[in-house]
Amino acid sequence: MTGEPDVQGRLPGVGGIELFWQGWLPDGDPTGVLLVSHGIGEHSGRYGSVVDALRPDGWAVYGLDHRGHGRSGGPRVHVRRYDDLLQDFETFRREIVARHPGLPVFLLGHSLGGQIALAYALRHQNRLTGLALSAPALASDTVPAVLVPVLSLVSRVLPTVRPVGIDTDAISSDPAVVADYRADPLVHHGNPTLALGAAVYATMDTLPARAAELRLPLLVQHGTADRLTDPAGTRTLDESSGSPDTTVRWYEGFWHEIFHEPGRDRPLSDLRQWLGERRDAAAGQRA
Repeated sequence: MTGEPDVQGRLPGVGGIELFWQGWLPDGDPTGVLLVSHGIGEHSGRYGSVVDALRPDGWAVYGLDHRGHGRSGGPRVHVRRYDDLLQDFETFRREIVARHPGLPVFLLGHSLGGQIALAYALRHQNRLTGLALSAPALASDTVPAVLVPVLSLVSRVLPTVRPVGIDTDAISSDPAVVADYRADPLVHHGNPTLALGAAVYATMDTLPARAAELRLPLLVQHGTADRLTDPAGTRTLDESSGSPDTTVRWYEGFWHEIFHEPGRDRPLSDLRQWLGERRDAAAGQRA
């Protein structure tokens, strides 16, 4: 978990769901804004390593707790429609940009949050300067594509059933990270609903083809030993991305949460360098 945020607040999400956000500011005037989209079951307070790596470079880092997660309202780890997540994030982005007018805005998404970030970026490319994804949920070896329509149909009848969850042992090879995750009261330790699972798999099925529309600078980071989000999704994104500035970084032997692995300094350094170079390039274009 991160240290105490410098700022925090609440926003009205779709359907009146109250959304919680928080932010960490640099010592001086910010030179860039990074929005964080967290993974399934967790919350925006688990990105302390990212905050610590970027704040010294002048970044203002903000995270939203997705509906049904962390301190945000709504049924736990559930969604009526996938689009609600994207509309919520746009409300969050507007709030943060109003606090830092004129600064370049980047988006970092992890796991399910990486899928959400990609779907959001494809809809709102003109509102972002760049997109970074950590172990994005873009492929699955557990639900064949032919079964996704069946899953969606069943979810309409039994939307709040919670059939399966994630293997928390697989989030990191560091036992201390796993122990902290399990002890974190803001993490949802039960299963997600069938409605959320169906929405995630349906979106996963369409994003690779849509990635050809992407024009934003794109960084994708993934561990080769990830057992929670299939690295094949990152390979497909690399092949299908329409962005002329696409960078993919692989971390041999790293598990799912690359920023919480014992060798986290390397992916954090890569993220820091990539963001800094694109921020400085954007500033040069504005000058």
